[in-house]
Amino acid sequence: MLKIFTPIFILLLVMGSLLILQERRTFDCSTLVHIDPIPHTEKLVVEKKYAEAEDYLSFFMDESYVKDNPKSKLLLKLIQEKRASYGYQAEKVLEGIVNGKSDENIGRASAIASDFLVIGDIRDLSIQGVNYANGRDVDNLIVALSSLGLLASATTLYSAGATAPIKTSLSVLKYGKKVNKIPIWLQEKIIKYAKVAKETKSLDKISTLLQPISKLYKRVGLNQTLNILKMSKNSKELLALAHFSSRFGKKSPVLLLSTNNRALQYATAMPHVSTKSFIHASTYGENGLKGLKKLGEAKFIKRVRFYSNLGKTTYKGNLNSLFNYLLKNIPNSLLYSIVILGLFYFISKFYSLVKRLF
Repeated sequence: MLKIFTPIFILLLVMGSLLILQERRTFDCSTLVHIDPIPHTEKLVVEKKYAEAEDYLSFFMDESYVKDNPKSKLLLKLIQEKRASYGYQAEKVLEGIVNGKSDENIGRASAIASDFLVIGDIRDLSIQGVNYANGRDVDNLIVALSSLGLLASATTLYSAGATAPIKTSLSVLKYGKKVNKIPIWLQEKIIKYAKVAKETKSLDKISTLLQPISKLYKRVGLNQTLNILKMSKNSKELLALAHFSSRFGKKSPVLLLSTNNRALQYATAMPHVSTKSFIHASTYGENGLKGLKKLGEAKFIKRVRFYSNLGKTTYKGNLNSLFNYLLKNIPNSLLYSIVILGLFYFISKFYSLVKRLF
């Protein structure tokens, strides 16, 4: 009886080992490690970047490993209390008025308000004119944006508000210039199109360029729009980022940051994967998205869910759990040894059989 079951047992061991090795060759989920958002959040708090800190930590708060961590909840609470305090908000309003920029929405609102009005464009053109007259550097981008702003203001009156989004985008860009978040390629295009607009008295050319920026602003707000703009390298990528933001909303910037900007390519490659699964995979960094693409949504979620629950729950003993357990715990060296020894066993048995027959 033992002689009959021994080859069957060894065959099952070899097949199981090959199956696990093949699974790991496709993608080994056991190597995935969640991003810990606390160190980076604490760094932002030390730098007094409270808005950025809350955006970053909030991205991960839907994940159980973060939301169930008392330290995460306390840190988020302290950040929110700081941002909600009257003294802090008053300080940010003043910062926006005096410096023309801020890292908080309330400060940005006060900074950008004058830029949206005609008076802001006239003021900035006057400042650049004084700089030119006194031999100081002239900011050509501010001149271009202010000139386009005046044209947009005039056009808005005749178009019954149809060009208002252009005016908004120009104000966003002018603010972005003050905080150094407008990429060189975009600066050059704006200056070029401003000359065309001046000659033709038309905003058609610049409208095409600004459309994705308007969509970004509506979708994710000023600060996140500028963060995304800074990442873009050309018009094509800007359009892709605008489409990306329409899918992931205000989570877009942190999603890009946590995956070294690779989330854009993976989102394009996996248009039908649910947003929830995509974001969950990104909490493992770029490797999480790589695993999601290789294994498929259902299989990936099943694997990572098993691994995350392995330390919390007792082993249930079903075949799928057994396979997952072995997939996580058996080293490759042991699996290769089983395969080699198994093959040696069957080759020796085959050789003995042939020898007896002949």
